[in-house]
Amino acid sequence: MAMDGDRWLSATAAERRARTIYRYRTDAEALRAAWRDGAAERGWAPEDWWVPGIDAVTRALVGGRAATPAYAQLGRERAEAGYGIRDALADVRTLYERLASEGPPPPAVRALVQAWAGVRLAPVRVMLCAGFASAEHLRERFAELYRDALPGGLAVVAVEVPEAGSGWEALTLLLEAGTRTPSVFAAEAPMARTSPERVVALVRDDAAAAIRSAIDHVRIAALPADMGAAANLIARLGEGGGSSEGGERGGGSEGQD
Repeated sequence: MAMDGDRWLSATAAERRARTIYRYRTDAEALRAAWRDGAAERGWAPEDWWVPGIDAVTRALVGGRAATPAYAQLGRERAEAGYGIRDALADVRTLYERLASEGPPPPAVRALVQAWAGVRLAPVRVMLCAGFASAEHLRERFAELYRDALPGGLAVVAVEVPEAGSGWEALTLLLEAGTRTPSVFAAEAPMARTSPERVVALVRDDAAAAIRSAIDHVRIAALPADMGAAANLIARLGEGGGSSEGGERGGGSEGQD
C-alpha cells in the first residue's frame, strides 16, 4: 500500500496515479518547449521569456483547468518586467499557434490585460469586456456610471484599426498610449471591443490631444451629462459612426481619423 496524505492507496492505484502525474508533467513540458521555440523565433531570449506564469498557463491548459488565473499571473509578470501589452499578447498568440488554434479565448485575454494594466496603469482599474460588446451592453456599462456621482471631464474614445491582424490591435494601441501619458484613463476605465477592429473606452477629455498624437484612427467626444444622449453617442461610436452630441471641451469638434 502507498500513502497519500491521510489516504491509503493500493499499489495499483498508486502506480496509476504516478503514471497520470508523469504524463501530465511531460505534456506540460512539451507544450512549454513548443511555446519557447516559437517565442525564440520571434526574438525572445529564453532567459527573458520564461517566468513562472508560463508554467502556470501550460499546466492549466494540459490539466484541463480554468486558465484565467494563470493568464492573470502572466500579465502581472510581463508588466513587472517592463513589457508592453502588445508584446505580452503577441507571445500568447504564439502559444495558440503551437496549439493550432485561431487565438487565445477572450476570457484569457481579458485576464491578462486587466492584470497587466493593474501594474502598468495603477491606480486605474481597467474593466474589459471578455467578448464583443453590443450597443446595449455598452449602454448598460455606462449607465452604471450615471447611477453614481458622475465625475466631470470625461470623454468617450473609439479606436479603430482597419484590417486588424489579431483583432486586439486597437486595444493595445489605447493601452500603450496610457502608459506613455499619465492620467489618460478615469479611475474606473470601462473598455469594450465592438468589433475585431474597434474598441470603445472612457478617458479623460484633457488627454484627447495625447491620444490623437499616439493613435491615427480615433474618434473622441465629451461624455454628455445626460444618460440618454450618452447612450446614443456610445452606440454611434461603437458602430463606427460620427457624433453630433458636442465635441471636446474647449470648443473643439469631435476628432476623426
